[in-house]
Amino acid sequence: MDLRTLAGLAVAVAVSGAIWAPAAARAQTPSPDAAPPSPDAASAAETPDNAAGSLALSHDAASRLTVSVMIDGKGPFNFVIDTGSDRTVISRELASRLELPKGPDVMLHGSAGVEQIETAVISRLGVGDRVVEAIDAPVLAAANLGADGMLGIDSLRHEHIVMDFKNKTLSATPSRPVDLDPFTIVVRGRSRFGQLILVDAQVRGRKVYVIVDSGAQNTIGNLALQRLLAIEGARPGEQALAEEISVTGRRSTAELQKVAEMHIGALTISNMRLAFADLHTFDRYGLSNQPAMLLGMDVLSLCDRVTVDFDRREATFTLR
Repeated sequence: MDLRTLAGLAVAVAVSGAIWAPAAARAQTPSPDAAPPSPDAASAAETPDNAAGSLALSHDAASRLTVSVMIDGKGPFNFVIDTGSDRTVISRELASRLELPKGPDVMLHGSAGVEQIETAVISRLGVGDRVVEAIDAPVLAAANLGADGMLGIDSLRHEHIVMDFKNKTLSATPSRPVDLDPFTIVVRGRSRFGQLILVDAQVRGRKVYVIVDSGAQNTIGNLALQRLLAIEGARPGEQALAEEISVTGRRSTAELQKVAEMHIGALTISNMRLAFADLHTFDRYGLSNQPAMLLGMDVLSLCDRVTVDFDRREATFTLR
């Protein structure tokens, strides 16, 4: 049995997203001390395309994108870039180390349900040249986050986010149209609680709703999509199991299966591996009874560049 760790989170007033990582990788709790730049980050800083306003990207143990941030003038600290997160999250260990004041409690919609979670007040969060003020960040254990924190869309709202995998850079500019070329595919969507949900996606001729989730290592489908693909009837031995662990430590089981072909706009994905789980995330966005998925880094990183624009309600995929 292929046993892996699937850590998911979805927060109504906090975060939505999911992490997929081998158990050994997830067990590595990052230190809140300033981390030395990774080889990837160092090489990105030297690229000519890393213009002013661009930040060097690196990867954590779960292959998620991370970026250095400053908190109240201290740092840098490594935060996962999570386009599936409504709000920025900080680890309990880092909040304690920085002696951040306590904020109001919030109801956290995790992958396994809803819980009340405390927050810490970040007066100033610096991401490159951009500063976001007065963030009530949900506080969660670093062992479950797998990072010092997660950078959510509240810190990048009204921005045109460019994840450049080729040059290993992240940039954010005011919302704007994309400069199209023959290799770039535009996929439009709708907004739900500030989250971008792509609607131009299909599998076997049926509509599938897609959330671009850079905080997820692998792509996760809901049970409605699983039923659509009739995976319940797969032959014995075709399925593998994974353990799903929410950011609050709750555990459940997910099933792994390959999907022969899926279309997102004009983008065709073949032999995509999906983890199917009944995440509360889908219920939060009203997608429990409709085929839907969180599109993770396993698919996103196959592109040279991915952009997400929440104001314009669109994402683009530039192919290699």
